[in-house]
Amino acid sequence: MDIIGRIDELCSQRGITKYRLSQMTGISQSAFSKMKREQNTLSVETINRICEALGISVAQFFSESGNYPDLTGEQKQILDRWEKLDPDKRQFAFLMLDQLGGL
Repeated sequence: MDIIGRIDELCSQRGITKYRLSQMTGISQSAFSKMKREQNTLSVETINRICEALGISVAQFFSESGNYPDLTGEQKQILDRWEKLDPDKRQFAFLMLDQLGGL
């Protein structure tokens, strides 16, 4: 799997720039550039930070099919929509869910 390509793909799907991803992960833009140029192997910690910033699990990051195991159709629909949200919209969605759930 092309890990750097996967990061690019996920950022593109979410409308997240490398600058924004850098801010969200604490990984410098120059480090991302170096990773891309040299195709460095990323550490588990780095992949975890990227996954957290993108709102996905490590399993989802490495899933080439984009499938979610053991979810109902309704849950899959929600996650498909969730993945298209930028971080600000995700925060807003959480606030709405908290209000709907009375939390």
